[in-house]
Amino acid sequence: MTDIAAQIPPRARRVVELGVSRERAGEAFLRIQPQAEYFGVVSDQEEMKEASLFLTHVFCATPETLDFEAMGLYEADVLIIRENFLEGLTGARLRKWCEVLTAEGLVLMEVPNACYIRPYLEQLAGKKPGKLHGFTAGEVREILQEAGLFLLHAQGRFDSERDQELRQSEANKALLQNLQVFTNLLGGENTQERNPWLKSFFFKAARKALQDEDKLLVQTVLGETIVTPRVRIVDPGKFLSTEAGVTAALVGKDEKAARALAAQFQKKIFIRQRISFNSAPQAFTTLEVLRRDGYLILGEIDDNPQAFMKPGDVSCLSYMGTHAMQVSTEPLAEILRQYNPHVQVIRNQLTRLPEKRDYEAERQARLAKGEDYVTFFFGALNRTEEWQQVMPIINEAARKYGSRLRFKVLSDRGFFESLATEYKEYIGNEKMYGGQFVPYHMYEKALGSSDISFLPLRDNAFNRTKSDLKFIESAGYGAVAIASPTVYEATLRDGRTGFIYRSPQEFKAQLELLVENRERRLETADAAYNYVKRERLLANHYQERLMWYRELIARREELDKEMVMRLKEWQSRHPEAFVKKKEDKA
Repeated sequence: MTDIAAQIPPRARRVVELGVSRERAGEAFLRIQPQAEYFGVVSDQEEMKEASLFLTHVFCATPETLDFEAMGLYEADVLIIRENFLEGLTGARLRKWCEVLTAEGLVLMEVPNACYIRPYLEQLAGKKPGKLHGFTAGEVREILQEAGLFLLHAQGRFDSERDQELRQSEANKALLQNLQVFTNLLGGENTQERNPWLKSFFFKAARKALQDEDKLLVQTVLGETIVTPRVRIVDPGKFLSTEAGVTAALVGKDEKAARALAAQFQKKIFIRQRISFNSAPQAFTTLEVLRRDGYLILGEIDDNPQAFMKPGDVSCLSYMGTHAMQVSTEPLAEILRQYNPHVQVIRNQLTRLPEKRDYEAERQARLAKGEDYVTFFFGALNRTEEWQQVMPIINEAARKYGSRLRFKVLSDRGFFESLATEYKEYIGNEKMYGGQFVPYHMYEKALGSSDISFLPLRDNAFNRTKSDLKFIESAGYGAVAIASPTVYEATLRDGRTGFIYRSPQEFKAQLELLVENRERRLETADAAYNYVKRERLLANHYQERLMWYRELIARREELDKEMVMRLKEWQSRHPEAFVKKKEDKA
């Protein structure tokens, strides 16, 4: 089934859901956008009681008695219509409901398919068929049209795992092919869907017509697939795709499919994420193809490239040969502006606000087992020199507090082995990336069950360009940071939302304070959590990215001329890079 919460534009401040879902879409969306008001309308008092536990407002009504004005509802950004409010739906009724929406408002519906095949198959098998209900895709389109709505997106969704199995077995594939033949012979509706008999339908419609020139495609090819794509590309892309006319997609191995998608858009962006060219001819050929296809070319990087570059290195063409660059920090932007003046800082944010921790409940659960302890978390690579400086202090604390201080370590096996305590846990599967990386949900779980997060960064040119993401994650999951001043002092308020240590002695004092003073620890964790909730959620920033993209598209011709000039200048300075080398004779 469709994840409705992921279809709601995160900018939405007022959402109305008719027929609250068992999946608790409202609860999920309020994690993404906690500043929103989420109104649920249910049909009975029992449902109202349950929905009141996780929604901001709940009303009781039926499709026949629904009255938004009486509820004090107005100017909603999104109207979601669930199955029990779809029965008997007409264009006139939907038009009336849409009066609650703003001019830019959206309607989201997941509609049961009236042509769903399973009841018919059950009848053929001699079983009593299930209930037949729902609409055909064509009927829904007619209702939307009568309501004055403009269809933005229509998609079929498999109703269950059993239906996915049905379409995959060889015998059933033949059955479905024959059904398509019969449907065509009978003049059946063309849903533009493969196997439409196994699906429900998802529809997204708008009150305002969408013009072709308003559509925007953002395609990204990834150079690094393990660590950075989620926060830098994937999650922002999902948010962008909730906006009318915007499609964000990753370019995989199927280049034909990527080109077919691109052909549907007049305005399109191609992002090269952490990818360096191997040679000048390769760079110039690739860029010429992208320019010819009408793309605005962006580069994405979140580490200092100079740490890996050599004099005359063609990898600089990855920055010069773009219309603009997007990076995670201002120090990194300053470096990239040496190669390209058009660099935008897009800070890292949390995709959703984690559930606020109940520290007292956690403590009571430990006390029930006869335990009471504080957990110290460390999960970073390439920090050996930093942690070696304070490891004697950490081990001194481990001896002093014994079972009261426990450790969770991710990524750095050397740190784990250096801990002189039995109260430690290494998180990671040695068979997966040598234990250095874990699925993000495991990282979240470890942070969300820790009290202190250790964030050391040595002061050097490479580290100064890093982002504060680890502090933001620690704050969101309720672990108080003890951090170095490098990077973190720009965000973390020392003594308020975390602690900055500038010497081993300060580190020792802060660690002892957080282990011994529970009240101060919880006060700091609360302040940090509220900072993230207020200022560092992606829902409140992704539109800035979209506005920048649209501004770049409007300036593409100007930016293209500048890019060509940069490349020509580089070519004139490095003619040797275009001379084909002779192969060595054996």
